[in-house]
Amino acid sequence: MEKPKPYYLTPVNRAKLNDISEHQIAWFVNLAAREREYTFSGGTSVENVLTKLGLIEDEKLLHAALMLFGKEPQRFCPATIVKCSHYYGIEATRPIPNHQEFGGTLFTQVNDSADFVLSKLDRTISGREEEISAKITLEIPKEAIREIIVNAVVHRDYDSMGSIQITVFSDRVEILNPGTLPKGLRVEDLMRKHISIPVNPFLARPFYLAAYINRLGYGTRNVILACEKAGLPPPVFQQLNQQFSVTIWRNWLTEDRLSEFNLNPRQLQAMHFLKVHKKITNSEYQRRFEVAKRTATQDLQYLLSLGLVEKEGTTGKGVFYRIAKGALRGHKGRNE
Repeated sequence: MEKPKPYYLTPVNRAKLNDISEHQIAWFVNLAAREREYTFSGGTSVENVLTKLGLIEDEKLLHAALMLFGKEPQRFCPATIVKCSHYYGIEATRPIPNHQEFGGTLFTQVNDSADFVLSKLDRTISGREEEISAKITLEIPKEAIREIIVNAVVHRDYDSMGSIQITVFSDRVEILNPGTLPKGLRVEDLMRKHISIPVNPFLARPFYLAAYINRLGYGTRNVILACEKAGLPPPVFQQLNQQFSVTIWRNWLTEDRLSEFNLNPRQLQAMHFLKVHKKITNSEYQRRFEVAKRTATQDLQYLLSLGLVEKEGTTGKGVFYRIAKGALRGHKGRNE
């Protein structure tokens, strides 16, 4: 029995060529030429470009053609949207402080939803010194946010009527999209270099030609490295039944946040150490801060009780402590 075609590759009987945006096609053609040195043999007419991309079948537009280049994509593909929400705390509460739904082409959805997330993140501005202008650094690197959103849009299950949901909390950004990893790829594979297995190859190719993706299997690994370079915990990838979730942690332990806990100078130095070196053992704590084992244990237990650190392991030399991934639920410490 022949496997049915996915929704995005099925024809749209009522769609015509004039439902495709000539401006969007021209933008894409120019981008493909500049970024990938790719030219469309036979010309750059709407019909030829779509034909070369495999988005026309028996003279009928496929849903993918409208998703990528349509004037009004949601008129034909209503579930093809990205829902973005922003909360001031670490839980979803009502009323929602800020909620927006982004439609338009898939390229537009990536751009708009990435801008939404980036606008909610904290920024630091360095001194000008020898540079003409000050350097602005986001708490989560722009490339990490954009890469995950592109992956969600390109790899989601378009047979599902669910939509991509992006939620910004005070301690994290969550991206949830309908679908599963392709066969042969496991969650743990995302932590390292792996072959590229596009779920929707007829969407992946246009996104590659527009230089939104590289199709080399480096994407998730680059996100992990970008977060590590920014001093953030590694992102969490999860397969939740028929939905795939990515959590990117924010820099929730700012200097202002740490000041709320009344830590003594040694404990504060330990938190700064953990931000850079990721983990510390009891014996390392003793050596670094020149304290007895009892004092080191008390300090680490106190940081653990505040929820500032997490303990890995149970007994012996394998036990170490690292910064907790999520922000606290309003608790403030008191170091008596």
